Amino acid sequence: MSSFLDEFRDDIHAWTEGLWDEETGGFRMSAKVGVNVMTTTDVAWMRYAVNDPNILGSHREPWVRYLQKRQDSHTGLVRHDPGPAGQGHSDGHALWQTVRALSILGGTLPIFPRHLRPLVNPGVLRAWFDKVDWDGPDSNHHEVLGLAPLLAGLDDPKWAKAFYEKLVEQQNPETGCWPRPKVGISRTFAYTCLHRAAGLMPPHAEKIVDTMLSLQQPNGFWQEEPSFLTMDAAYLLVRLPGALEYRWEEAHKALRRLAPALAGHVHQHRERIAENPHRMQAICHTFSLLHEAFPKEYPSARPYRFDWDDASMYYCPVIAEDRP
Repeated sequence: MSSFLDEFRDDIHAWTEGLWDEETGGFRMSAKVGVNVMTTTDVAWMRYAVNDPNILGSHREPWVRYLQKRQDSHTGLVRHDPGPAGQGHSDGHALWQTVRALSILGGTLPIFPRHLRPLVNPGVLRAWFDKVDWDGPDSNHHEVLGLAPLLAGLDDPKWAKAFYEKLVEQQNPETGCWPRPKVGISRTFAYTCLHRAAGLMPPHAEKIVDTMLSLQQPNGFWQEEPSFLTMDAAYLLVRLPGALEYRWEEAHKALRRLAPALAGHVHQHRERIAENPHRMQAICHTFSLLHEAFPKEYPSARPYRFDWDDASMYYCPVIAEDRP
């Protein structure tokens, strides 16, 4: 007998197949918004999260070629398309998403991201961080995520030391969260994942748990409707309390409020959510976390996966092989 998660997996595969564009080798965001980097990478991440046995379909080679062609041959940049197709994200986000998607698909970037080459020097990396007001409204932690392929590929302890010291400088020790002036759930999630990718626990981790528990809304989510803030908070409450042996019972209660609320929301608003594949990606991964927390209550014939804190997912052969 199939479970909810098994049926959801089949639904995700059928829906994303309908987004496939044979001519370009990419995936459309919607009928109105065509093929773009965001959706083409999102589909790889979604199918990986739900552990789709036919994750590649018959599309692997054109899919890989589409993403490889999105890397600028001169700068090494990968850019999101403007407007809705880019969801307002930065080029760092586009590179990060693309490297992981290519890893899932068994591909790699064609060239070393040349805009990152100066940053392989720890001193230059520190200066790069120092040029940005990370407390300001214009700072974007997605640019930091764009450095994850360097973190995974350089194998340089001095570089990693500089990287993590610069992350910790941005942390608020009172809340445990990032940035300092206010709690940014997404930035706290991202920087925690980057710490866990190196086997590190972020400083003040117990306070991160306290803060996430305090921010859950009566609807069970961490926002009006579930998307990335809810996924991010769920990760922090699934992974940190057990590792810390801290407030696990309270975290479980919070996740038990989330689980039925999320399933009910998806059932009620499935068609509207499908208009935004990037949001659907967050929901897929939230189900991965709930499956991890409650494997008996949310069973699946093929375990759902959440590996955003697995450094190997951001390993890029051209970076590892072409490092100084």
